[in-house]
Formats: sequence, structure tokens, C-alpha cells
Amino acid sequence: MDYFLKKYTSPKDREGRVKDFFDELQKKYTKRDFEIELEIGCGHGHWINAYSESFPEKICIGIDLITKRIFKSNLKKEKCKNNNLSFLKTSATDFLDYKPKCLKISKTFIFFPDPWPKKKHHKRRLIQFSFLETLWSHSTNNSQLFFRSDHDEYFKWSKNLFEMSKHWELENIDLPFEHESYFQKLLPDFKSFSAKTL
Repeated sequence: MDYFLKKYTSPKDREGRVKDFFDELQKKYTKRDFEIELEIGCGHGHWINAYSESFPEKICIGIDLITKRIFKSNLKKEKCKNNNLSFLKTSATDFLDYKPKCLKISKTFIFFPDPWPKKKHHKRRLIQFSFLETLWSHSTNNSQLFFRSDHDEYFKWSKNLFEMSKHWELENIDLPFEHESYFQKLLPDFKSFSAKTL
């Protein structure tokens, strides 16, 4: 079993871990409230490392559920000396549930999330109405979201939920930074959309 899953099995354990992460982050920036830019499912950290290096004034966070990906992401961060970037192994749900409410997300990046293609698994997809509402509650006014997928059905599913959401609206916003990630290299045929909070 994955060491992380073995050690942090209960919600209380996971809550403590996320809160410890933010306690250290708030000490680092010497203030209790600031805006963050978040990549959900950061993979090996290719994109968010390049992005944070290009925008050193931004406070960036990458999260993923796979230990090896976070390990590789941190190696890239150390090599690039990206002091404005942090990584955390956690789910998007735990991250949002346990993040300090005073910290707001100004940009969210979701690239090539697991499409869970079988209909019986659609409930496991990240993009759901409940997720959009929770993310909205943790986002700034006019917060932007950027989504990218190579799976046509999941792309349509996600775009449709944003169109129907009372908290988000689709908008033609250019991705602020292009850099080919590990997954984008593997999956060159993709579609993108962007949205902002209402």
C-alpha cells in the first residue's frame, strides 16, 4: 500500500496534514491572507514549475494524489529554485475543505484529469456541480479557471456543467502561459476551455 494512504487514513489525519502545510506557507509569506494559483493534478510538475518560474510574483501550488509525481515535481522545483511554488499530495476535495478560508484562489488549472470513461464511474469525475460550487466559494471575484482534456466526452461533460453552473460562466480567456507538460506530450490531441466566477 502507498505510504501516504497507510499513514493518513482518517479525515482527521488528512485535515491535520493540509492545515500543517498552510501553517508553514503562511509563515513563509509572513501574512495570513494572500491569493494563490492552483494546479489540480499537477502530474510531474512540468507545467506549474515552468509557470511559477515565469511569474515569480505569483504564489503557486500544485497538488496530486500520486506520491511519485509529487516527488518528481519537487525535484524540478529544487532544480529551478522556484521559491514561490509548493507541492502537496492531497485530493482536491481535502485541499479545499481544509484550506484556510482567508486564502483565495485567483486561478485554477486542470489539465488532463482522469476521464473515468465508464458510465458507472462518472461519479468519480472531478468536475461535478458540487465541486464547482466548492471551488467557487474558495475563489476570488473574477477568478479564472482553465481546463484541458484529450477525452472528447469528458470535455463536453465538463463544459456543459460549467454552462449550467450558477457560479461560473464560460469565457474566452487565453491560457496565461503555454508549456508542454509530460501528459500533453503524450496526449497531443486535446481541447481547452476557460471560465470565470460569477
